[in-house]
Amino acid sequence: MLSRKILLVIQALTIVMFALVAALIPQYAFLVFILYFTVFMVFAARMGTSSLKKIEGSLGHVLFKENAADKVMIQDQLVLDEMRKQFKSTLVYLTFPLLALLLIPLYYGFIGPVIQSALKALNNELLERFIYFIIMYLFLMGVLQGLRVAVAKVVKQSKQLYIPRSFTVYKSGLAIGGRLIAFDKDTCMKESRERRFVEIHSKKLPYVIRLYTLEVSKLSSKMKEAGLRECTESEI
Repeated sequence: MLSRKILLVIQALTIVMFALVAALIPQYAFLVFILYFTVFMVFAARMGTSSLKKIEGSLGHVLFKENAADKVMIQDQLVLDEMRKQFKSTLVYLTFPLLALLLIPLYYGFIGPVIQSALKALNNELLERFIYFIIMYLFLMGVLQGLRVAVAKVVKQSKQLYIPRSFTVYKSGLAIGGRLIAFDKDTCMKESRERRFVEIHSKKLPYVIRLYTLEVSKLSSKMKEAGLRECTESEI
């Protein structure tokens, strides 16, 4: 999976590219933005699954296997409330495209004229439009990102939960549904023996993987054997 720095560079370059296109054909600026936002949403969705690599060939010795994680999960009395909050936050996130469309008239009507007035000093129409649209994209993405962070704080869950029904642990990683999540130095684990699960955390993953099992101690031990460490407070 691409690092966060590379993702930021890609996003910045994308904003510059689409802002330049909008500056060259300002009469189609709205359509250009729709295209940009569509590309952004598709890219974000694909990055959410890019950490899952298709398994090719043998992965070696099985360290741990759980085929009934869903049955263990339903015994967790707190997970229903967590999933309810996650569902609500997902519904809020689904309104973001509509919100972005509503923000465009706000920018054009109130913020844009102020920026255009300030950019007149450049005496270069193309450069003025280019900077104008870059600021517009940054404004829209900044507002949406701020709202996303606010929603995460309200539900007290910065990442979505990913709870597989079955899984297999190998020395090289975690296999879920024919795909592999490789273990690396950024991956750590957190166990809850009371609730019977082990969570996998990584700053490279857009979600937290929760593995339910009746054999929490054994799973935790095998995870450590595979090279995982306990998460620190700042990593959770």
